[in-house]
Amino acid sequence: MSDITAVDEANFDNEVVASDLPVLIDFWAPWCAPCRALLPTIEALAPMYADSLKIVKIDIDENPALKEKFNIQSIPQLYLTKAGEHIARLTSRTRTQLAAELDDLLP
Repeated sequence: MSDITAVDEANFDNEVVASDLPVLIDFWAPWCAPCRALLPTIEALAPMYADSLKIVKIDIDENPALKEKFNIQSIPQLYLTKAGEHIARLTSRTRTQLAAELDDLLP
């Protein structure tokens, strides 16, 4: 998971808002089986987009303010942001589909 940064309420501004790159946020929780199933897909995408996208994970149980800020009602939830502003919610769950969504959204 070296290409994926764990983000919390304390480092959110530095890691997400101040990022020069768009940021894919994976909202998850350790008890969430679908979240754990999605992890290998996200890990596979990280090196493919290393120059154009930053990928972070936010544990919603440990970061309730971020869960509320993004109005997370269910997980896993993937959001694409730029300078902390919401660009899109990604709905695909396979590597090919997620890559296609990202290719459409990234400059």
